[in-house]
Parts: sequence; C-alpha cells; structure tokens
Amino acid sequence: GLKSRPHLAPEIAERVLEAKAQGAPIEALGFNCAPPEDILRALHAIDVSGHGSRLRKANIRLAAYANCNDRKAVHDAGFDVQKFKSAGPIRVREDLKGSGYVRWCHEFIRAGADYCGGCCGCTPVEIQELSETLLDMEGSSGMHFEAPLLDGSAKLRTENEASVSTVASESDTRSSLGNLAFSRSG
Repeated sequence: GLKSRPHLAPEIAERVLEAKAQGAPIEALGFNCAPPEDILRALHAIDVSGHGSRLRKANIRLAAYANCNDRKAVHDAGFDVQKFKSAGPIRVREDLKGSGYVRWCHEFIRAGADYCGGCCGCTPVEIQELSETLLDMEGSSGMHFEAPLLDGSAKLRTENEASVSTVASESDTRSSLGNLAFSRSG
C-alpha cells in the first residue's frame, strides 16, 4: 500500500544527483501530492543529510506542492482504487484552508524549496496569497521572488471560500495559476 516515506528523500536525492552526473537534464527534484507534513519531513531529511547543498551545487532545485485535501482515511488504509470511492467526499483539510496552506509554503521555503505551489485542494486564492506574502518578504529576506500577479484575486477568493475542493476548467487553471520561483542570495 501507499505509505509515507519522507525518510527516503536523501536516497532519492542521491539517485537524482547520479543521474544528473551522467548527463540527465534534471533541473528540479519535486515533492507533490502528499500531505504538507510529509513534504516538510522530506525537505528536512534532504537538508540534514547534506543533499540540499549538493543539489544546489549541481543546479538542481527543490520543489514542494502539497495536497490540501483530507485523505487520511484513504492513506491510512493504503491507497486502493476500490476503497477510494467508499472513503467519502473529498474535502480540503480545515487547517489548510485560506492562509493555513500558505504558512506551510513558507515552511517549505525555509526548509530549502525553490519552487512552491499547490496540488489537490489548493486554489488560485492560496497561490495569490502566497505570491503576495513572498513579494512582501522580498525586501527583508535576501531572496528574490519572481511571482506573476493574478488579476481578480478578490473575485477568486470569494468564489473559492465556500468550495469543498478545487475543480477548475483547463482555461481557468492556465489563466490564473503561474509558477512561483525564487532564488536565494548568498
């Protein structure tokens, strides 16, 4: 079954470094569609093992895109497509609504993530707030953020406040979401 294994992140980082050394055009190592707690543990494991600095020296960035939905029952049972439907409706975790997920993104960045965004359950509202908070931090942090500003954030916020989970058309997603990338000075 599907089990959380963030402690294996340094082993994966080592494989990525080996592949890059052999000529693979690897630009980033990403952690996505996992609960934010698991992604943060993976980022910490990479840092403590020394792989974070080795990845940066190899020009490999870290990316973090957590799943904001409450799927604990599914993951605890080990993901099984047959059980998926019986696990109930998909809902965003209460602690990850609004600014809750943005706080996790700031933790990811402090833990070494160079790219940060959202996966399942994350809305354009959270990405907009993340963009705004990063731009506010830019002057005092020694980091440079490149974040596209989204038009209509107030409208998006209103539309998404009552949402159970994120469902956006392809055109909505393409027009409202941008990558957030930033670089560290020093």
